[in-house]
Amino acid sequence: MVVLTMFFAAFYVSNTDLPLAKNELLGIGLSLLVWVFISSFTRDFKIGRAVGFYHTFKKAFRSVFLFISCIALAWVLIESEKTFDRHFLTTFFLLLFVWISIYRVTVHLVLDRYRTFGGNIRRSVIVGYDQLGFDLFKLLSKRPQFGIRVKGFFSIRNEVEENFSYPLLGTVEQLFSKEYTGLDFIYISDKVSSDIKTQILDFADENLIKVKLLPEIKLDVLKSLVLRRYEHISVIDLNQIPLDNLFNRLVKRSFDIVFSLAIVLLVMSWLYPIIGVLIKWNSRGPILFKQRRHGANNEVFNCYKFRTMVKNDEADEKWATKDDYRITRIGRFLRRSSIDELPQVFNVLLGQMSVVGPRPHPIKLNESYQNRVQKYANRHSFKPGITGLAQSMGFRGEIKEFHQMNSRVRLDRFYLQNWSFWLDIKIITKTIISLYKGQDLAY
Repeated sequence: MVVLTMFFAAFYVSNTDLPLAKNELLGIGLSLLVWVFISSFTRDFKIGRAVGFYHTFKKAFRSVFLFISCIALAWVLIESEKTFDRHFLTTFFLLLFVWISIYRVTVHLVLDRYRTFGGNIRRSVIVGYDQLGFDLFKLLSKRPQFGIRVKGFFSIRNEVEENFSYPLLGTVEQLFSKEYTGLDFIYISDKVSSDIKTQILDFADENLIKVKLLPEIKLDVLKSLVLRRYEHISVIDLNQIPLDNLFNRLVKRSFDIVFSLAIVLLVMSWLYPIIGVLIKWNSRGPILFKQRRHGANNEVFNCYKFRTMVKNDEADEKWATKDDYRITRIGRFLRRSSIDELPQVFNVLLGQMSVVGPRPHPIKLNESYQNRVQKYANRHSFKPGITGLAQSMGFRGEIKEFHQMNSRVRLDRFYLQNWSFWLDIKIITKTIISLYKGQDLAY
């Protein structure tokens, strides 16, 4: 309904004549079929119980992005400008993105309120009178909008030594009575023995109850888990990152290409010759400085920068320091303004770097820290970036103490584990603001 409404709204805004011609009606019908197919495939219309508004918005954005991609491809391939013009399509896409997002978030808000006041409720119990179950009980009590009400706990032992205030319904044997056949969920602590888990699963299957496991392993630092099956054996990927997902990589790569091309066409096309003349005038040597650095999966590539130093043999071994004699006059300005990093947009277009990601370090610097900083290699699980979370928070330039590198690596790991398109936008915005204000370590 929203898609159809936005179609006619776009017709009105773009001053398309009504009534619609036969080919335009056909275009609307095919577009609606594409939308129904995408929504059925992604199932983004389902709003989960324990998800936030951002998750709902992200799913809506994904569906609209796929829909726009399909329609745009069809428009190019079959010369559908005979059916719809650019003005109409642009208006339709913008309206669709805005109103689908508003609609989904509004439905999420209404559903949350409905569940808070007792509608669309799921009844549950927790097996295992321990901290795993206590944490879940406290969370669900604090979040009534999830719509999951916990009746209480079932313990494994006949007597519970700990004197807790959580509602105890009895032992696990009492769970198997007819009184509890009307449950929706049974949560099982991972500390429960496998024999009892099997009994609970049998009971749940007979009574159409969903069983959910509370894992004992600490998973709070992981963004997501992926369950796979090797024939009859189940395998869980514990250290997946968001950018292992093909769709996420496609979104990030598309943004990298668009952003970098915009910089090349709008900035580098006129700035590069000016900077090149100034560098040549100030000192002998090439315009660009190329340094071998580690990229994704430790692959080595040539990282480009505007040359800011006189030619020297220490470039790969010695950090630039304050009042460094090697830095030229124009080089000092380029480094203070970070303009020296602009040629890395060519690395982005070549697929060696991303606009946002962990900053690439010289190879010798990597070698000196990889065995000293915990999980240092994790920062190479994706492409390095022109800017990154660490740099946007002020960690840049010369490293004088161990904790500075340790902090950078921790922020790089956090970025990779929590990547999102909007986090990239936030980092780029924060970087631009910090460049405008100036940074003391930019030398």
